[in-house]
Amino acid sequence: MNFVRRQRVVVLAAALLAVAILGGAIPSVAQDALPLEQLLTKQEQARLGIASMSPEKREALRGALVRMFRQGQRSAPEVDRSASAAAGAAVVEAQVDGDFTGWEGKTIIKLSNGQIWQQTEYHYEYHYAYMPKVLIYPSGRGHKMRVDGTSKPIDVERLR
Repeated sequence: MNFVRRQRVVVLAAALLAVAILGGAIPSVAQDALPLEQLLTKQEQARLGIASMSPEKREALRGALVRMFRQGQRSAPEVDRSASAAAGAAVVEAQVDGDFTGWEGKTIIKLSNGQIWQQTEYHYEYHYAYMPKVLIYPSGRGHKMRVDGTSKPIDVERLR
């Protein structure tokens, strides 16, 4: 993998971790304890060659990711975090209630906890899974939904 691509993947991983930390998905006291495998998706791990890295390089990368997010968390406007808290924003961990066939532009997803969410960001991706796990977290003025096995989190809004 060339250097520019590797940098892009590290930046993407850093952004995903920042969203999780700022959204409250990762308590600040637990940030230091997270292994690198929990900070990156399997695809990101493969693209970065994590399996072939020495333990020292893996720890250096993990430490850099956590440090970058802490710096970003300190510099993020306080208004954004308080607005999310005021809106009752919370991380939702659930499963799709039945089959998931991917994103089609305005996909509606019913979760096993009874909530119903609709895709608000256009993205098309076919991915079949039965009752995949989902993670929904606050992002900007709305929410993002990460479905296991898909390529990226998608903007969604709660219908019910």
